[in-house]
Amino acid sequence: MRHALDRGITQTLTPGAKSLSAIAAAFLSIAASSSAWAVHPWPARKPPVTPAAAHQLKDIARWPEEPASPEAINPARFVVSVDHLCAKDKTPLSEGSPLAATSESAVGETSPAAASASPDKLGTLILAAAGEAGVDPFLVAGLMLERSRCRPGLETKWGYGLLGIHPSQYLSAGAPKPPIDRTLWRKAALLDPATNLKVGSQLLKMWTDSHAEIDTSFGGVPHRGPTAHFIWGDVVRGSGAEDQVLTARRRLIAFYEKKPDMAVVSTLGVSLFSPLEGTPRVASSGPGEDRAGGKRQHLGIDLGAAIGEPVRSVASGKVIFAGANIPGAPRQSLTPLRAARYRWRRLGPGGIYVCIEHAPERHIVSCYMHLDSYIVNQGDSVEAGQEIGRVGRTGVQVSPPHLHFELRVDDRHVNPVRYMGDLIIPPKATQTYTYAIRAKRSRLARLRN
Repeated sequence: MRHALDRGITQTLTPGAKSLSAIAAAFLSIAASSSAWAVHPWPARKPPVTPAAAHQLKDIARWPEEPASPEAINPARFVVSVDHLCAKDKTPLSEGSPLAATSESAVGETSPAAASASPDKLGTLILAAAGEAGVDPFLVAGLMLERSRCRPGLETKWGYGLLGIHPSQYLSAGAPKPPIDRTLWRKAALLDPATNLKVGSQLLKMWTDSHAEIDTSFGGVPHRGPTAHFIWGDVVRGSGAEDQVLTARRRLIAFYEKKPDMAVVSTLGVSLFSPLEGTPRVASSGPGEDRAGGKRQHLGIDLGAAIGEPVRSVASGKVIFAGANIPGAPRQSLTPLRAARYRWRRLGPGGIYVCIEHAPERHIVSCYMHLDSYIVNQGDSVEAGQEIGRVGRTGVQVSPPHLHFELRVDDRHVNPVRYMGDLIIPPKATQTYTYAIRAKRSRLARLRN
């Protein structure tokens, strides 16, 4: 059975800020105005609350073609791959995580039966639900990761269970009724992992079959396929969330197919791998951008990521620091176990981080910051592509989860984008960068005046 993406990942032709939330609000207001005068066949279906802000590209054509799913799926290998995608659930979420905050503040309850579902069971359930609906199971798994971080009992303001489904999103007078049995549409049913995946797969099929017509009728910003409608409803007002789902899907396929990591031969004389799976990855900000209202400058790139994603060494080398940016002791070396104790504490801008030296003669060093945890000790030797830790939000003040990645040569910070080739989509390609630079220019103009 072939689950190609020719129907699922297509570009719409409709035309389509401070903190990421402000940036997203500004962009969404523009997007809303672009379709304000459209004549809609029914009041637009939409989620009960606006989806979380996400970094997005100025031009979605910048994304390369997404990989096709394997023609014949090996169930056992798929289960192991889903386990890998959801592995971060083996450790707690970092303090301040949007999902952690949402799960506590939205409802505060988790279905005991749903919460007990293990990742290996989820892989089997995804294959069954996706097969019945005729949709790509790798895409369903990507949605699951981004909507709930693989937590069956999650209840948020925008939806319930693994795929974050909220019935109110589909209640609009005159709109086509979703192909869902009424008995499966209740919150209690949606908190059951098997039911949630079955309902979500049917809804994904519905959007897959109708998204081209919906785009013609409702407009919205450019996006790549039906996944955006699963998140936004009839009018897509942002493409970033869909990009995150497709990145998770790329990660899953790469792991499933056991594809070797692609490396780029840099001008530094060292071959470099991506610090995160599922290339290309988006760098939402780069060196020189304002931090703390201009009190300091950004020294690396921020790569958008999900909490708990594996972080890998970009090249072979030796760990020269593994510790945390603790107030009063900016560089305190810690064992992995001791570092885990600081996961919940207020830390300096770097949070929990690791630095690795790759070429002693040139003193080429890479650093990985805001980690949730790490599994290496200072002095350890690591191989290129070896996992060294997990993405977190330690030391982060307002941004969504990301990996802060730095590259230093002869004790000078350099722009990693210049050496990473096609592994990284540069900050200048993002909407976030446009507003960040505009804000910086405005600040400098005020200082001059």
